[in-house]
Amino acid sequence: MTQDEIIEMARQADIDHHKLWNDDGTNRLEAFAKLVAQHEREACLKIAELMSLTDANMNKTWRTGCRDVAEAIRARGQA
Repeated sequence: MTQDEIIEMARQADIDHHKLWNDDGTNRLEAFAKLVAQHEREACLKIAELMSLTDANMNKTWRTGCRDVAEAIRARGQA
């Protein structure tokens, strides 16, 4: 997520992004957005991992695909 995307989301939420800078120069809104994104990635990752463990009506290709999705989500969090 870029800073411009975060500022645009703040505008959409009617948040004055000009009042969000800490004394040390960090942007509280940007830090908050990163935490929200991390939380959402972790929730999606859990779903993908759980789906990869199910045996009900799922074949090996499905389970492998779910594991691949989980790895892709994990990689986005490390980027």
